[in-house]
Amino acid sequence: MGAASYQKTDGTIVDPILDRYGDPHSYSGADLEPDADLTNADLQWADLRHADLSHANLRFANLTGANLNLADLTRADMVSKTMTGAYLQHVSLNHADLTDANLRQANLHGADLTSVDLHGATLSWAT
Repeated sequence: MGAASYQKTDGTIVDPILDRYGDPHSYSGADLEPDADLTNADLQWADLRHADLSHANLRFANLTGANLNLADLTRADMVSKTMTGAYLQHVSLNHADLTDANLRQANLHGADLTSVDLHGATLSWAT
């Protein structure tokens, strides 16, 4: 499978996914879009600004250092995933399940955490 793409909140497609340095990301699994099954996806250091991942299954995904600024993660299933140092500024996490998530050092400035389940989540040094 070749490089994957992601859908932005305005419907445009970013192809291929880039890392935070502007280079093509190594992820080659399912395309990132609403309702996608992204179980175990390794998206560390991915640049996913404005990504529409609403209702996506992100169980056990690795989003360490990913840039998710202005992304839509409404009702996303994000159980037991690693997001250490992720940039989540102004992200919509409405009703997202972040049970047992590792959000250590994540930047949550301006994030919408309405009805988010943070049961067992690690939030040390999160801002």
